[in-house]
Amino acid sequence: MNTTEDTIYNVANQIANTYDELLAKFNEITSSAKQLFETKDYQTLFHKQQERYMLYSAAVKSCIKLVDDCFESGKYNIDTWKKIKKVYSDIIIKKPYKLNSETFYNSITRKIFHDKSFNFDIEFFDREDYKPVEKAHEEVYDTIQANSLSVLAIKQLLKYFKFDVPFENLDNDAHHIFEELAPNFIYQKSNLYLERIEVLKYVFYRNRGAFIVGRFVHRKWKMPFVIPLLNEENGIYADSVIHTQADISVIFSFTRASFMVNTPYPAQLIDYLKKLLPYKGVGELYDSIGYYRHGKTILYRDFMNYTMNEDHNDKFIIAPGIKGMVMCVFTLKYYNFVFKIIKDKFEPPKNITRQQVIKKYEEVEFNDRVGRMAFAHLFEHLEFPRKLFSFELIQDFAEHCKETVEFKGDKVIIKHVYLERKMTPLNIYLNEANHIDKYKAILDYGYCIKELAAANIFPGDLLLKNFGVTRHGRVIFYDYDEIQKVTELRFRRIPQASEHDERFGEIDVSADINDVFPEEFKSFMAPDGPMGDIFLAEHDELFDAKYWRSIQKKINNKVYVCFFAYDKFKRFRKDKKQDEDL
Repeated sequence: MNTTEDTIYNVANQIANTYDELLAKFNEITSSAKQLFETKDYQTLFHKQQERYMLYSAAVKSCIKLVDDCFESGKYNIDTWKKIKKVYSDIIIKKPYKLNSETFYNSITRKIFHDKSFNFDIEFFDREDYKPVEKAHEEVYDTIQANSLSVLAIKQLLKYFKFDVPFENLDNDAHHIFEELAPNFIYQKSNLYLERIEVLKYVFYRNRGAFIVGRFVHRKWKMPFVIPLLNEENGIYADSVIHTQADISVIFSFTRASFMVNTPYPAQLIDYLKKLLPYKGVGELYDSIGYYRHGKTILYRDFMNYTMNEDHNDKFIIAPGIKGMVMCVFTLKYYNFVFKIIKDKFEPPKNITRQQVIKKYEEVEFNDRVGRMAFAHLFEHLEFPRKLFSFELIQDFAEHCKETVEFKGDKVIIKHVYLERKMTPLNIYLNEANHIDKYKAILDYGYCIKELAAANIFPGDLLLKNFGVTRHGRVIFYDYDEIQKVTELRFRRIPQASEHDERFGEIDVSADINDVFPEEFKSFMAPDGPMGDIFLAEHDELFDAKYWRSIQKKINNKVYVCFFAYDKFKRFRKDKKQDEDL
């Protein structure tokens, strides 16, 4: 080998080895989830999730330094990186996590060519839509043979995983699950016959739960299932069984922290989950198991393939709804994501800097979003044909986003943009939905705020326009520039007027920047009419400072709340203490 060939091989090998080391640390942290669940150390489990999330950026940073040390010259030479890519492809070709290794390689090239648009010659990009990968040496699921749905078959399923904590009452759990599933079997296929039960070999851990995932199979008929397990004073028990695609999709939602699920075959695991959730995006599924960067890669691939498809004439347009003071928000009419660009300047009363906004979004990334905050992927230096943008949006960019959006001939270059799942703004939803859905949404708006508060998150701006409604009817918060920790605020009651104040028509109230008066929320949170009456009947405590101070007390006492990724009425038992925590 001459020097150039040595450099090419060393760079490719260095990137591959760094990702191998990253993945080993990732799996080591992930594998700790089982013991933390068994010992009920949920705070540590959450911190481990955060620690795992931070691994990727640290690995990219260290790898860049190692790559720099390999080069004497030619670091920015495109032809050199074409050769590096080819050698790297040979190194990773047989690795079960090849796709993830490709994403890591792209992260390195994006840092080196940080001010350039994506280059298909030197970076990995699949121009085809999602397709399953080849089978691994072993399946990611096991099979339990069963001639029919029965209590015995369900007990076999529950006993498949060997926990170091006993089940509280395995017979009870099996009966509860059978009684929930049997009517649905009969309704769908008029009998309880089965050929097999497929169960993923890996338990999914998150918050205070452990989730068993698989499906029931009889000929061409299949039913997915998720069984959430909780570990309380008397041992482990099945809290529910979730068996519809819509409800399982919510469990794997973009609004939740990732699962800790330890598998050597991430791509094959995603392929299996895709069978259970055919309408769930592959990128979101990768996000749901902690592979955020590869989820971002899939999202980028799908997005670019969509924009390059000339069979439609979809254009970027200003997103419907009330324009924000901090973000320029735009979308494609038929695409399921919105795009957010931080404006150059913020109009009063917004008193925040660009860097503070970026910091808020970074905090949301690795926080426990408890199913109530949308995950936003950050993209930099995206390049598009100008013809894809509406005239009104181009004008909006020119007026508000000069620092972030650059126009080069017939190209538009966006230097910094967040992609979020598209939702219907709550204020628009309440005007357009039918009466039943409106009432459900306004009630869920209150539950959303309560669950965020229990997770030590105060949205700041509680206006309806800052919340969205998902396709499953869940209310989600998505405007992060004013979020704060509940424990950092002082919740106060508005002082009562004295005789002097009443005489002269004024009340002198002094307030610090972190003072919050919940009584003021009522004027904009509770709509007029029957909807507002229903909201007040269920959520009146939100307007009482005492309620918020009680939340602060629980958080300071390190009460780790159980957030259910499924409706509480689906639970087999009611735990008043857990419900009161929310």
